[in-house]
Amino acid sequence: MDDQWKSRLESEMARQGLDMKALSVRAGLGETYVRDALKRGRGGSLPALNKLALALGRSLDWLIAGKGAAPHLDLANEPPTTRHFDTNVDRRIIDNKESGASTIFEVDVRAGAGGGGLPVEAFVHDEFGNSYAAHAIAAEWTLPDAIMQGVLHASPRHIRVFEVIGDSMEPRLSEGDRVFIDLRYITPSPEGIFALWDGYGLVIKRLQIVMGSDPMRVRIISVNSSYAPYEAGADEIQIVGRFAGRFTVN
Repeated sequence: MDDQWKSRLESEMARQGLDMKALSVRAGLGETYVRDALKRGRGGSLPALNKLALALGRSLDWLIAGKGAAPHLDLANEPPTTRHFDTNVDRRIIDNKESGASTIFEVDVRAGAGGGGLPVEAFVHDEFGNSYAAHAIAAEWTLPDAIMQGVLHASPRHIRVFEVIGDSMEPRLSEGDRVFIDLRYITPSPEGIFALWDGYGLVIKRLQIVMGSDPMRVRIISVNSSYAPYEAGADEIQIVGRFAGRFTVN
């Protein structure tokens, strides 16, 4: 069996709007199974591939050899599933000079400060090239210019708000906190707290470049010592932006 099944798997995931974690969970496998199989060459047993094929509504023969489809589905004339991109996010940003206040958006990405956010099938993109898994815009925040300029040091176009879910960044960040992320800063130098897509979901973590690594690798660190740090290649993650501030009720 060659590796062509990986290409078929990735193409069908894209067609159905599934990420790696979502497919792993749907197939009843470990949450990292698909990522490990595609990116690290692990796994690939026939029982596991059969589960992946069935989760996609396909047959094992189709996945490993490109033959046929699941017998209970007629996919020949089925239109491709498309992800929704809300292109209105930036156009709706309000920079109201007369009122002395600006509106920024909280994106409902179910950001996880623990194991990551839940997979969803709607996406939001922005002018910086980021795509966020999102049901919708969760809220609109109106902030005085004194906060935007004096505290966040940014225009409303550069800031997004994300909810922290999970306890991996405690006591620095608590579950339910809203973090303000500056989209302009996507390189973890100097090290600090960033929002990033780690392949499973959008998480809030401290990032540190692994010195001397070539190609560059990044250490992903939780403040809570119950969570072990881990590493990823710079090409395996997508940094959304750098932590600029937070709103907390704790």
